[in-house]
Amino acid sequence: MNDTTIEKTLFQAPKPSAPADLLKQIQAEIALPSAKTAPRAREWQNPLRRWFPAMAFGVLMLSCAIIMAVQANWATNLKVQNDVLRATTAELPKLREQHAALENAQANQDELVQLRKDNEELHQLRAEAAQLRNLPAQIEQLQNENKRLAAAPAASSNTASGAGFFADAQAEADRVKCVNNLKQIGLAMRIWAGDNNDKYPTSLVVMSNELSTTKILICPNDTARQPYASLGFQQFQDNMTSYKFTVQPDDENYPHCITARCPIHHNYLLADGSVQSVNPDKFREVQKDGRWYLQNIETGEPF
Repeated sequence: MNDTTIEKTLFQAPKPSAPADLLKQIQAEIALPSAKTAPRAREWQNPLRRWFPAMAFGVLMLSCAIIMAVQANWATNLKVQNDVLRATTAELPKLREQHAALENAQANQDELVQLRKDNEELHQLRAEAAQLRNLPAQIEQLQNENKRLAAAPAASSNTASGAGFFADAQAEADRVKCVNNLKQIGLAMRIWAGDNNDKYPTSLVVMSNELSTTKILICPNDTARQPYASLGFQQFQDNMTSYKFTVQPDDENYPHCITARCPIHHNYLLADGSVQSVNPDKFREVQKDGRWYLQNIETGEPF
């Protein structure tokens, strides 16, 4: 059976009849809308309720605008600060070079001041050394003069006075030699301090390299200690010296304090390297802050 035969068969088929109550069923199923009811009276509403969304949106927009303005101001300030920092950073190498140059100049200035100070001290030490070199010649000259005068004939009437003159001359020569010993000790102390951070030694033996011989440490009138003068520094001890050694390491800052003294001739070596010969009837030793000084007995003033 082909399509044409099927189509013909369908056209020839009897038409179906509709059910008798189909119309009533359809009408019954139709639902018409009910009649309109009278509109209710509109209730009163707050005007803010209507405008609240718009106001809220406006407030939100205003807040956003304020925030953006503040952020823009911050951004401007940050940009200015950034420019300042960049300018400062650009000058930083130059400032570092200037600072380094300033420190170098200050260091050179300090070194120059120290060199000048060392030069002045060196000249002073050389002058003192020259004086000390001349002292042995003067002492020898005085001794030769004493010998010459002792060998010369004297009148019988002047015998007693001549003996007294020679004794006085010998005593003066011994006193001068004692002064010379103290000056050499003072010079040795200053040389030793120059090699040890400007600190004075607290012992005589430690200055063996600066002292030429142990004879310097014995007073010519100290007969009890004269045998020690022949000892070397290996056998010599601090208690063998004739001089009372009272120096302290920082005595260089107290130039008028006593660092060593001779109890026989009353010669005093001061911290500035000078030696003072005083009359014990007019001057006395006083202690102040752990150091010894010379004081005038009558006036009470320092030496």
